[in-house]
Amino acid sequence: MKFSFESLDFSEYSGGSYLMDFGEMSSQKDAAIVEGKLLTAFGSPAETSENYENSFNYVIRATANDGHSVMLNVYGMGVVQIGASQSDEITMQAAKALVKYVNAFKPTDYERTVYYLDFGLQIDIQVKNGKAKITQSQISEDKVNELFDKFYQ
Repeated sequence: MKFSFESLDFSEYSGGSYLMDFGEMSSQKDAAIVEGKLLTAFGSPAETSENYENSFNYVIRATANDGHSVMLNVYGMGVVQIGASQSDEITMQAAKALVKYVNAFKPTDYERTVYYLDFGLQIDIQVKNGKAKITQSQISEDKVNELFDKFYQ
C-alpha cells in the first residue's frame, strides 16, 4: 500500500502512545540526522523544546492510496520515535512507509541546543553537509533547577 504524508499542527492530534522506533539508531548522531531529514521532508515541527526528553514533535497524517488515513506523531526523546492512537496493521504500514519516505531525504543543516536534566548536560547538536556533530558539557545545578522550572511548570 502506498501512502502520502502531510505535516499538521497539534490541533489536529488527539494523542497517542509509543508505536515504534524511527528505524535503528545507535547514537545521538543518528537521531540528529533523522531530525535533519524530517526538517527537509516536512519543515519545522509542530512543537520544539530545549528539553532533550521532548525536543520536537511532528504530527503527520498518512493517507493510503485507498483514502484511509491515520495520524502519527514523530517525536524526539534522545532517539526518534513514532506514536499513534492505534496500533493496527494499517497504522504499522503507514509508520514503516513514513520511515522509508523520510530516510530518502538528505538532512537539512541545522544547529540547536537541548538540555538533558537527568544528567545535568547541555547538548549542542549540529548537522552540516549530511554529518552530525554532538558536543556535551556539564551545566550547574542552579541551571538544572532553572530549566526544570521552565520545562515542568
